[in-house]
Amino acid sequence: MSRLLGLDIGGSTTRARLVIDEEIAAEATAQSASLTAAGPDRAALALTDLLGQLPDVTGSLDAVCAGAAGVRTAGDTRDLLQARLTPLTISGRVVVVDDASLILPAAGLTEGIAVISGTGSIAVGSWQGRREWAGGWGYLLGDEGSGYWIVRSAIRVLLARRADGLPAGALGACLLEAAGASDLDSLRGAFYRQPQPQYWAPYAPAVLDCPDPEAARLTQEAALALADLTVSVAGRLAAADGIQVVLAGGLIAHQGLQAATVAAVTAALPTSRVRPLSDPPVVGAIRLAAAALSGQA
Repeated sequence: MSRLLGLDIGGSTTRARLVIDEEIAAEATAQSASLTAAGPDRAALALTDLLGQLPDVTGSLDAVCAGAAGVRTAGDTRDLLQARLTPLTISGRVVVVDDASLILPAAGLTEGIAVISGTGSIAVGSWQGRREWAGGWGYLLGDEGSGYWIVRSAIRVLLARRADGLPAGALGACLLEAAGASDLDSLRGAFYRQPQPQYWAPYAPAVLDCPDPEAARLTQEAALALADLTVSVAGRLAAADGIQVVLAGGLIAHQGLQAATVAAVTAALPTSRVRPLSDPPVVGAIRLAAAALSGQA
């Protein structure tokens, strides 16, 4: 009998899956437990909430894998997860990776490029034993093509329109309604008071769905930014033509952005198969935990 726990810790949400003898025994969802996205206090509370929704498994698990946003740039995320998850295991077998590293195993692949657009954005690839990344710098320095980037870009468009004496248009109506703001000044004030991505990325679908010409432009710019990340990883890997590309992340579920990204990546890498992830990323965490148990990771 094997007892495995997988965690997918994104910038907005954390998901867990407990698998016993290859059967799903329990699942749970909580707020983000990423220190980068949520800060240490909220991350610790989210992890406590998440584990509290599962059966008590203290000291009974064979292996745990957690994929966490920001783990490559914030070592204390790894420390927090190791400290909280190791006591759940029989032998201390805990694997901590960045959340992007869950995508390829979730897709059943050992080689390829995974591109994530959610709260943030990143591309990660594996080819003939090599691993490379592009993006994943966080909302202050990057995250082009992400939900946060789209909303911030939309706010900048609205500010530019006002500065030019132009009406806010449909984009203003869509974003103000989604954010519950009375006017542009209150929206800007809220953005500065709480600039963290988890507060703004959820409004990205409202921007992309808006009947405003800027929505189409932002969709295309986001898709091109994600294609650029993909091409960067492919070049760094020196991968052969035809390397598979898997698209994932909460925002990739948006059909308009998904279609635009498939088209942009296909144009940049015409021999590659480009497809959205069909299984949730937490499946990748379970597969990495199983690999750790069998000594393959």
